[in-house]
Amino acid sequence: MLPLPGQIMRNIFIFFLFFSLFAACVPPSADKSQGAADKVNVDLTNKQVQRVFDFRERYMKDSLLAYLKNPQATLRYVAALSFASIGDSTIVQPLSALLKDPVDEVRIAAAFALGQTGSRLAEMPLIAGFAQGDSTSQQQRLNAVILEAVGKCGSVLALKNIAAVTTYLPSDTLLLQGQCRAIYRFGQRKITDPAATELMVKYCADERIPEPARLMAAHYLARTEGLAPDSMQAVRMTAAFVRAQEPEIRMALAKGIGKSQTGPAFRLLSTAIGTETDWRVKCNIINALAKFDYDTVRSLVIPAITDANMHVSRTASEFFIANGRPKDGDFYWRIARNNGALPWPSQVALYHASNKWLSSREDQESKDYINFRLREIYQNSANPYEQAACLAGLAEFVWQYNWIYEKGRSATHPVVKSAAAAALRTICERPDFYSAFGEGSRDARRNLYYYVRELIATGDAGIISEVSAALTVDALNYKSLRDSARVDNLNETLNRLKMPRDVEAYQALQKTISYFAELPPPIQAKPGFNHPIEWASFALIKPETRAKVQTSKGEFEIAFYPEWAPGSVLNFINLAKDGFFDNKTFHRVVPNFVVQGGCPRGDGYGALDYTIRTEIGPVWYDQEGMVGMASAGNDTEGTQWFITHSPTPHLDGRYTIFGKVRSGMDIVHQLQVGDKILKVTII
Repeated sequence: MLPLPGQIMRNIFIFFLFFSLFAACVPPSADKSQGAADKVNVDLTNKQVQRVFDFRERYMKDSLLAYLKNPQATLRYVAALSFASIGDSTIVQPLSALLKDPVDEVRIAAAFALGQTGSRLAEMPLIAGFAQGDSTSQQQRLNAVILEAVGKCGSVLALKNIAAVTTYLPSDTLLLQGQCRAIYRFGQRKITDPAATELMVKYCADERIPEPARLMAAHYLARTEGLAPDSMQAVRMTAAFVRAQEPEIRMALAKGIGKSQTGPAFRLLSTAIGTETDWRVKCNIINALAKFDYDTVRSLVIPAITDANMHVSRTASEFFIANGRPKDGDFYWRIARNNGALPWPSQVALYHASNKWLSSREDQESKDYINFRLREIYQNSANPYEQAACLAGLAEFVWQYNWIYEKGRSATHPVVKSAAAAALRTICERPDFYSAFGEGSRDARRNLYYYVRELIATGDAGIISEVSAALTVDALNYKSLRDSARVDNLNETLNRLKMPRDVEAYQALQKTISYFAELPPPIQAKPGFNHPIEWASFALIKPETRAKVQTSKGEFEIAFYPEWAPGSVLNFINLAKDGFFDNKTFHRVVPNFVVQGGCPRGDGYGALDYTIRTEIGPVWYDQEGMVGMASAGNDTEGTQWFITHSPTPHLDGRYTIFGKVRSGMDIVHQLQVGDKILKVTII
């Protein structure tokens, strides 16, 4: 017999290793070597703990590696978890050694950090670290974390083997959740397998499976690219939707069901949109209906425009921006005109939809009216967010570019300035730019070039972030208009930006300069360490410390997670005590996703003269009300934070979680863009 090739031998080895490890229903008995004196206790007033966190803040990897062998479990734990934030694939081997640590929490931290590396080198150590073979279930937390970690770094074969495990019992809550999280993480990496998809459908439809596992199975079906459940799977998913008591599961299932585009899926969604009582589920149903024939779903979505819940009304109105048809272009604005009590986001979205879908040649009269109406709303409004929405709507008619430019240039509010810049970029990026402008395209192209250059020259961070990419549209070939002096001007503007405050603008302008200079894409500038944690302040932070957030809609309270995100917690508390958040707005609200605030400009591009580190811990966006730090990439966090409307597991491992809303979530659900943060008090 010929010898088997090395890769096949390796695959067979992995296959049997998986089944010998992962197929065990329950892990081993409690490790008797773990004594009471060797427990993990992350005391943030402890100088040694602070020292390890400081090494993490400064990316001092060699110093952290030394602590992985420290006699104190707490220090090994903090050092291991530090690498989850750093995400360095070069530390797989020393982290792997901790999978045999005598202390549970240390093993869990090491497994979590190995998953965060995303390195294939971590796959085999994680498999070997899977605890197996007893009946007391002492290691289910570890095994669940290992399963998810394999999903972040493992091979297709690993996915197949995880999906093939059918020995977990409904009582094995953590193992089932870990299995579902693993398959979900594979899906986020665009690695799928029919057996894994079938297992997720099966779990969703089985009410004996614990809710945390069914939730992750539903999110796999909702968010994995390229999945299209067949008719039989759709039938089982619709049955699961009907039986599910948890709105969090129903909202994810609604998205997954829509992806099947089958008869059973449509029948469920078309019925549920009229009977569903949870606004978040209803928003997802509206978006899921976009997968079906427009003429069929149109009449289902229109009634939702007048829904009493503003999120639902806005979602339904914006549905027609994304999914409308030219034949109905004259209809959308009439809904807005005939329903004067609609909230402004819905009103403006409907005019926006009409402006997008109406033909400039065949519907000139209606087109003129819509643009007049959007300009009128803009002029009469004192709300910069409403004005910004009007500018986005006006950008659908390319000949509004002069008006948009003038309003952006003369505006005093950063929200309007940035929105005007975004609108001009939208016009430049239109694939039908030349046909839309017709004979005037040559002049429009040149005028827009100079407008964009003038806006960049203002040095405004929001404007630069939004408009810089307009100069790099290949179809407009703005390279033919540039000369070395103009590139020098762009470099002068770049040098006027202040790092780390203007990091997004700096990165955007860097790309544009490289484009004109015909250089490779630049290595994006990243802020270095610039804001040390003030450890003395942690003596004043107690486990019961809360933030009371008073808003124009009511108040809610946030509890903190200092053990996993000490820098973010302290940063938020200090800003609150300084009154920084007072009278700021919630500048971004996405229905059934997040509400976001803390921007000093109000347009999402504001920051102070420092950044803090991304802090990733073993906590997940698996519930509503999780509080995270907004960022423009790792280690760019500062003052902006967000609250989730519902589970958002696609944010896990990427955005710092530093707290959770403990009371007043009903107030959070009422917040709309432009609502005020009146005051944040630390209690």
